[in-house]
Amino acid sequence: MKLKKWLVTGLLISGLWVTTTQTTNAEENASIHNESIYDLYVDRYFNKVISNDYDVNAKDPNAFAGGDFVGIIDKMAHIKDMGFTTISIGPVFATETYDGKRILDFNEIEKRFGTPEEFQKLIDEAHKQNLKIMIEFPLNNYSVNHVWNVDNEKKDWIISSENGVLQLDLSNDEVQKALTETLVSFASKYEIDGVKLSELDTAPTAFINEIIASVKEVRDPMYVIALEESDADFDVKYSEELQVNFREAFKNTDNPTAGIGSTNYNDLLMIDDLTSERFTYYSALENMFPPTRIRTAIGAMLTMPGVPYMTYGTEIAMNGQTPQESHQVMNFRVDEELIEYIKDINSIRNKSETMRTGKMEVLKNENGYMVFKRYSEDETFIVVVNNTSGTQRIDLSSDVVGEDKELRGLFESDLIRPSDDGSYRIVMDREIVEVFQVTDHKGLNTSYIIAMAVSYLLFIVFLVVVWKKGKQRRRDADNK
Repeated sequence: MKLKKWLVTGLLISGLWVTTTQTTNAEENASIHNESIYDLYVDRYFNKVISNDYDVNAKDPNAFAGGDFVGIIDKMAHIKDMGFTTISIGPVFATETYDGKRILDFNEIEKRFGTPEEFQKLIDEAHKQNLKIMIEFPLNNYSVNHVWNVDNEKKDWIISSENGVLQLDLSNDEVQKALTETLVSFASKYEIDGVKLSELDTAPTAFINEIIASVKEVRDPMYVIALEESDADFDVKYSEELQVNFREAFKNTDNPTAGIGSTNYNDLLMIDDLTSERFTYYSALENMFPPTRIRTAIGAMLTMPGVPYMTYGTEIAMNGQTPQESHQVMNFRVDEELIEYIKDINSIRNKSETMRTGKMEVLKNENGYMVFKRYSEDETFIVVVNNTSGTQRIDLSSDVVGEDKELRGLFESDLIRPSDDGSYRIVMDREIVEVFQVTDHKGLNTSYIIAMAVSYLLFIVFLVVVWKKGKQRRRDADNK
């Protein structure tokens, strides 16, 4: 893997892979379709500040563990290095639960997470790193101790307060107005870049559209998404069926992939989320090696049209069936090989507008073996996803690739040139995702070969000098 990583770096340096786009976070290019989202809970990420650890018990899976805003700042490089562009951090309001959803007061920042100043510092530091911050805003199911439940003037807002959960009447005009004003006020005070709305179950679509439109007026861009199916005007579409299809396709080899073959740039692409079982749980049930399964799934997810969305801990194959198991404190003793792979795939996506929003043509899609073309007027890629238990081969015609072209593999494969009949033969080992850039046939890269030859020559000279000095030292020692 280290050798392959060195070779990929060499390809990039030597200019064999040239993209036509700028970085994805330039304001003039702002679009959620240029983003990739990393989702976490503040409390479960990293505990940096001890002074805000009120009633923390890291041994109790239902209690607060101590993670805070400063902890996210401290570990922000981890997210940035993997190539993600947006950090979704869950609810940040005063709450009774570590996931932030049993809200007590929208007008206060949860003190265990940090101060308002630390929250704004998190946003500022993210912006310095060309990262965006998204918060979660639940529309319902707060704590029964929420300030609205002790206000007699708001009694007609409440439908139920059973089992410690406050349920609001989301069809009530006053409730809709209060929630909209609350979110707009918060987004105006803190320079957040996005909102994930949740608890939509009883919310009228017209109300959801109103709150989306209102918060988008605060600043541009302001992304609004949901991980619940809805007909509202969210920036991207969540589909439970698509998420399940991704999970079922990649939890093992040779599984049907027809359900993920027609994604478009407006889809959220994910293999699990913070409310579901972990993808690792399903792959372990299949007696498969989770890091390999994750690598293949993420490789496909980051090369297909849509907005990638990855749950924290996926990069360490975090396991869990229940929320208590799935919401572990992040362990930063990570699998470096998987981290590097996510970083490399994301790097291609971030640098290539074609890979983010270009067209897609499926060339083959059968039981884990997917071959598709991503293309635009500027560039073309051939992506091979071999999620099968055996080596696979495909011959692509010049009608697909073009006349007198070369396929340059960016990860696992070398240069592929047309055969005598003009076709391009791709042979790929099992459980691998490869990205080929289609380029004009240029022959040998003379400048790269010369540079490598010079490097080898200098290295040989270095070895000779070291050998001669060692020989001279031994001779001098013998003379004494």
